[in-house]
Amino acid sequence: MKHLQDASKELMGHLLFALHHSLDLKRDGVDPMMPFAVVIKGEEKTLQAFAGDGPDYANRMWEKTLSEEKPDYAIYASDSYLTIEGVRYDAVLLKAYDRRDPVIYLLGQRFRPKSSSEEFRQLGNPGFLGTETNPYAAPSSHAAGSKKPW
Repeated sequence: MKHLQDASKELMGHLLFALHHSLDLKRDGVDPMMPFAVVIKGEEKTLQAFAGDGPDYANRMWEKTLSEEKPDYAIYASDSYLTIEGVRYDAVLLKAYDRRDPVIYLLGQRFRPKSSSEEFRQLGNPGFLGTETNPYAAPSSHAAGSKKPW
């Protein structure tokens, strides 16, 4: 299984941007946070919000963005929960896509939401949650059978 340290330097830069943006929204008291994606194609970087009926709609729009727009990189961010040692925490879930990578990296960041009596508080460091298959990955030029005949 691949780990976050296997991700490209470019993807990690975009991932950190999306993580900071998510935490800034939470720090400002945005709850719930509208799922969004940072989409990078060439030199163009856009922010797309996925407003709709709920998380299923946002996930479909994320997948549609990857399949139709074919970006170089994309980071998806949404509200979630993480349970650690039986304790459920508010969290931001991020999915990091690189069209050249066969996996999508999953990252979570716990936080304590802003309330009338407490300020926002980030809890711990971002955590690597694993990977999922990247069905939109570009074919690798190093794939088996792609050797040149000479």
